[in-house]
Amino acid sequence: MTTSISGVSTTSDITTAAATGSDELDKQTFLRLLTAQLQNQDPTEPMSNQEFVAQLATFSQLEQMQTLNSQVESLYLVNTSMNNATLANMLGKTVVAESDTFHYDGEGEQEIFYDAEHAASSATLSITDADGEVVWTGSLGALDSGEGSYSWSGLDSSGQQLEEGDYTFEITATDSDGDTVEVTELIRGLCDEMTFDSGVASPSVDGIQVSMGDIIRLYTEDSE
Repeated sequence: MTTSISGVSTTSDITTAAATGSDELDKQTFLRLLTAQLQNQDPTEPMSNQEFVAQLATFSQLEQMQTLNSQVESLYLVNTSMNNATLANMLGKTVVAESDTFHYDGEGEQEIFYDAEHAASSATLSITDADGEVVWTGSLGALDSGEGSYSWSGLDSSGQQLEEGDYTFEITATDSDGDTVEVTELIRGLCDEMTFDSGVASPSVDGIQVSMGDIIRLYTEDSE
């Protein structure tokens, strides 16, 4: 005979809850279900000891899984809190990260950073504004292997001063054989903000948000 108690109708509900770690079947619900089964069982075919023990074992498994889930969640929260506190120490440090975006303050020159896979005989820099329009293109000449920088004037291709805002840049380069040289665009500046809105730390470098995985190194200016 099957008895429905608070939405729990069969012993299969116990097994399902145990397998999923669901909180739907708590201790009191289980006891009410078990009591109802005992009260409403067919006297001519009483529940066997084996079935009774199996149900108790299933409930024990469910309770252990729920306890484990709770402990894992607590450890995750503690670990996240510790990581966030540690990452906050990045504030004020100089950061070098992979990024093709920079914030221009609208005044004077802007330092553009890059990392060339190997030496290039010629390279071209293109700068694009927030609307996707290329505002400046120019030759960088030859590039040495490794990290380097270029001082862009802050003027567009017609010599007009550009406004403050976020810009992106791209460097294309070739070697003496005409083969493409891979150049990685970089950003270098102070870590001025750290947000945790999505549950993941997201630092900002001079106002530009970067991924933690894109950070190459950080240091204080004194240790440079």
